[in-house]
Amino acid sequence: MRIEMNTVSQETFAKLKAIDSCTVANAIEKFGVRPDTWGYTGPEIRCLFPDMGVMLGFAVTSVMGPREVGETGWRQGWLDYTQAIEDSPHPAICVIEDSPIWPMQGALVGEVMATCMKSLGAIGCITNGAVRDLDQVRDMGFQYHASGVIVSHGQVKFHSVGQPVRLGRLEVRPGDLLHADLHGVVVVPLEIADRIADEAQKILDREAEIMETAKAPGFKAADLKRFY
Repeated sequence: MRIEMNTVSQETFAKLKAIDSCTVANAIEKFGVRPDTWGYTGPEIRCLFPDMGVMLGFAVTSVMGPREVGETGWRQGWLDYTQAIEDSPHPAICVIEDSPIWPMQGALVGEVMATCMKSLGAIGCITNGAVRDLDQVRDMGFQYHASGVIVSHGQVKFHSVGQPVRLGRLEVRPGDLLHADLHGVVVVPLEIADRIADEAQKILDREAEIMETAKAPGFKAADLKRFY
């Protein structure tokens, strides 16, 4: 796996990959770089293959939505998007906004598209829309975070490639570093990426001490005062 991002070292990438997304979110809060209610997905987007563990990579953004009956030339958007995946820092994560014009009309990604995406350097897809071909996509080791599953691809096309997108509460820009697991997706600010692992370890150590105290015989509410 190659990493082509000057601001994220191999060491930082490996450390982030070893942390769960909840702890990453907690660590980001300590730096005060954004409001604590920004930068992550909500329950409207869920991890479909939670056993795959942490997904960490760089966003390749697009918007998909309906096309007109009989419309020609619409496949060019897919060609543009595949080129964007190839040109992206790797590992890439496909981030696809489902257009509000007709949301959930059809599956935005299935086995064929996922195969192409993976071969070009993507490790998964995050969308506020629907996907399909779950067994086949799981077997190829490609992750899905989506709002739903649907049987047909409907009548859709790419409306834009390489622009900021919004998936529910989460805004994603091209090249954003995304950390995701069974809990959801977090945007990792690049300016603090190399400091998050150390802060995360401090949080884990403190949490372990609190839980050890809580499990001790004779634990009382007053015993928590020293932690807060």
